[in-house]
Amino acid sequence: MNKTAMEVLGLSKTYKRTGLPVYRNLREDIRLWWKRLKGVFGRQQTGTFHALQNIRFSLEKGDVLGVIGRNGAGKSTLLKILAGIVKPDSGTVTYQGRLVSILELGVGFHPDLTGRENVFLNGMLLGIPRKNIEKRFDEIVSFSELGGAIEEPVKHYSSGMYLRLAFSVFTHFEADILLLDEVMAVGDLAFRQKSHRQISALANTGTTIIIVSHDPEQIKGLCNKCLWIESGEVAAFGTPSEVVDAYIEKCFFKEGGILQESDMLMERHQTTWGKGLPIMDEIVMLRFSCKAADKTIDAEITTSDDIEIVMEFQKLHDEHVIDLGISILSLYGAWVLADSSGMYTKFDGVVRRSGTYIARCIVPAGRINFGIYQLGLLISREEALIYQDQALLNLKIRYEDAPGVKGHLAGHAGSLVKPPGIWEIQYLT
Repeated sequence: MNKTAMEVLGLSKTYKRTGLPVYRNLREDIRLWWKRLKGVFGRQQTGTFHALQNIRFSLEKGDVLGVIGRNGAGKSTLLKILAGIVKPDSGTVTYQGRLVSILELGVGFHPDLTGRENVFLNGMLLGIPRKNIEKRFDEIVSFSELGGAIEEPVKHYSSGMYLRLAFSVFTHFEADILLLDEVMAVGDLAFRQKSHRQISALANTGTTIIIVSHDPEQIKGLCNKCLWIESGEVAAFGTPSEVVDAYIEKCFFKEGGILQESDMLMERHQTTWGKGLPIMDEIVMLRFSCKAADKTIDAEITTSDDIEIVMEFQKLHDEHVIDLGISILSLYGAWVLADSSGMYTKFDGVVRRSGTYIARCIVPAGRINFGIYQLGLLISREEALIYQDQALLNLKIRYEDAPGVKGHLAGHAGSLVKPPGIWEIQYLT
């Protein structure tokens, strides 16, 4: 039995740059006339632009492919070609079964028609028999959470209502292949969770899904394969954890991860301030760094290392008590860990006298999973927060086998924390 759902071979697409906007109105016409009058129009960029070059990949039934890359990398062009909207210059796309694309939620919705009428209209546009639409109608309305609003014209819907109905329609009709372009962040948090479950349920029943997203956490959580497109070419294709981490590392650690900004120097594992960073006339931060304990600051940090975080600062006055804190977040803002000296009684009143201090915090090995994180600094005065920067450093942690743990997958790619589990398996019969 052939399990291949889609095969893409040598896909390429080139556009011509004319220097003219594709869509123009009266204001743009006047602006272009003024440029011609001033003689600057000739400097408009012309030539060719390679949107895609030799894209190749294959998907099996039930695969969920995440497509990542920077803006303008060619992701949307790829989906438009797969959907048959744009014709490639070369290459082939072959697939089995019905393909449904959601490249822009709500395309095909008529504003003057009710939600009910738009459900049937879009179903018929997809080639779904009316009796099949009727069978799924109640399920679609229930999923969208619109209730009685389904009988109102969609022009009166809020943007959230509009998006929920569109997503519900396109994911409740039978499809063998589903294309989604930046549409997974619809609705509120509860609806997004329900949408994720719906995507997973479709994949579990054999639907092949391709998702374009700028959210690496979403790609890791939903997909079993990942395609990274860079300047129209395949930069990597493989498991989401490996491809996403490689993509993030390039974005956040290019050129050695060194950035000079005013008088602040951010190195691979250390931030220093040449003249110090004054905070509320209380302290002056001098250095904030992290490294693998018992290693040099330039050495890589692995899941088998204790992480040592150091804060060096000057206390300016004797009046107030200062507490130091650290935070570790995912690159997209999920809190992984936070700790403060103020949480421990042995540090009560320790940082009161004026002078120079060094504070150290150790995060035990194996608590945080491999990946790339944001390391931040928090400072409190008498339990009131006076300074917070959640992204002073980007922290990369590489996976390393621990005693009694085997293989790369033991790190459980996609999770943010991975303390050792206590497992027991019994054979009963």
